[in-house]
Amino acid sequence: MTHDLTDAPDLVTLFHERVAAHPDAEAVAFVADPSDLDGGVLRWSYARLDQEARARAAWLREHLPSGARVLLLHPSGLEFVAALWGCLYAGMIAVPAPLPGGHRHHRRRLAAIARDSGAAAVLTTEAHLTEVGEWVADLPDASLLVVAGDLLGADGPREWRPVPLDRSTIAVLQYTSGSTGDPKGVVLQHEQILFNTLVGAGALGFGGRVGGWLPQYHDMGLFSQIMWPLLLGGSTVLMAPTAFIRRPVQWLRMIDAFGIGFSFAPNFAFDLCTRKVRDQDLVGLDLSRWQVAGCGSEPIDARVLGAFSDRFAAAGLDPRAVTACYGMAETAVYISVDVAGPLKTRRVDLEALARGEFTPAVADRAGRDLVGCGRPDASYDTRVVDPETGEVLPEGRLGEIWLRGRSVSPGYWRRDDNADVFDATTADGDGGYLRTGDLGVFSDGELYVHGRLKDLIIVHGRNIYPQDIEHELRAQHPELGRAGVVFAGPGAASGDDGSSVVVTHEVAGVAADRLPALAAEIRHTVGREFGIAVATVALVKPGTVLRTTSGKVRRSAMRDLFHEGRLVSLHQDPRQGLADPATPG
Repeated sequence: MTHDLTDAPDLVTLFHERVAAHPDAEAVAFVADPSDLDGGVLRWSYARLDQEARARAAWLREHLPSGARVLLLHPSGLEFVAALWGCLYAGMIAVPAPLPGGHRHHRRRLAAIARDSGAAAVLTTEAHLTEVGEWVADLPDASLLVVAGDLLGADGPREWRPVPLDRSTIAVLQYTSGSTGDPKGVVLQHEQILFNTLVGAGALGFGGRVGGWLPQYHDMGLFSQIMWPLLLGGSTVLMAPTAFIRRPVQWLRMIDAFGIGFSFAPNFAFDLCTRKVRDQDLVGLDLSRWQVAGCGSEPIDARVLGAFSDRFAAAGLDPRAVTACYGMAETAVYISVDVAGPLKTRRVDLEALARGEFTPAVADRAGRDLVGCGRPDASYDTRVVDPETGEVLPEGRLGEIWLRGRSVSPGYWRRDDNADVFDATTADGDGGYLRTGDLGVFSDGELYVHGRLKDLIIVHGRNIYPQDIEHELRAQHPELGRAGVVFAGPGAASGDDGSSVVVTHEVAGVAADRLPALAAEIRHTVGREFGIAVATVALVKPGTVLRTTSGKVRRSAMRDLFHEGRLVSLHQDPRQGLADPATPG
């Protein structure tokens, strides 16, 4: 008997059937040298990936009990894919995470993940054994087993035997981009991954060759780039994120060279391509086979996606391929997408938006273009809810997005407050909802996502959305860089009553003597367009604004840096609390 996503008893059974059906077909490739898309590519067939996974699974079964948590600390590449499937083969719980690196924040966060998950072992590569070993040695309880997966076959094959699995078996702990001391591991069972692959791939018309540069430990990279194509019997092509950041055109060339039909990225990646890819790079570039260029980072900027479509139309990119999608780790990634036509945007009145109303903008009033993310999949019960009262809101009213359905995680790993997030009840007594923390609104059945509830700023009873201020500042002040963060005061101004905001923004190529005037103009723009005071303007160097692995600005972290006096500024007005530029922030 063969299975599909609807009836497969578990992930491993389905994958084994893919291996048996086409053992010699290419499963996964890694572009090790983006400058050489012929010789600089490493390729594994389904049979080779199965062999590598078995070697890791056999070692894990020899050393750990079923259900043990295993940290996967790898650079981008084939080894991570083998480690992931090795954990699943062994009945272990995979905990994908970034390598420790040299930054203290990353090392502390990784230590918190290891502690929270109760990890018993680390799978890594021979090239990173020293780095990972030194990080483990610094842990308070340095008892983690560390092994290089690429060395496990050196002593000959180990025997692997299948272990009992079912759809309720936990497969992955997907840690979200939380604070350093309080990371949250999203529990994902075989059930959520199989079902979400079914509905997500169906909505996108997913198939054939997939690829991208997204971090493999991030939910969008883990599922859309790795799990989905392999569970469907397709193939995937991977590239390191650093290769994309250094030369964005490498991503586009990879899509062309391998005939990739589906590739996803956050908002900033499309913007980076538009700005950094040169005219001469377009010569010979063919993007006509790119069926879905999905943008999955919120809030999605309509101008960015429009500019990307226009820029690469000359390379054959179909503007209908550029689409917005919505998802999160708590649902094994996919919630909604619209692939039925051109990108849907609505220009709405900013003042009405501050009242939670989705009202079309008129010519003489400030407006903002919002991007539709399609209709949530029919497998979800989706509500927009007043986060304070639990009242279910009608179309046209902005509130928190609540979800219920088979893709939703059963909760965070070993948390006492799971019921607050995963079993929310509306004011009329309808329960079992996931509180996403995302703000959104329905209009003509289309879901428009507009930021995070925790980032909402309330000034004199009005709702202010920080991304609206950031967007308007960049539109009116071309000297500003591509990243900025606005958050609630009080700032450095004495006597501030809290009814104000702090603006931090990157600037590039602006003379020092121009910065005070630019700061004053920023204050004036915010006051004129939004009717609120600015407590402090902090202008910073490019690269200062912190981002998550998916490219979202880390507002909470930036707010903490500012209020702790650790934000290194080129110019800060007023100067109270200004960090010394010579002192690392």
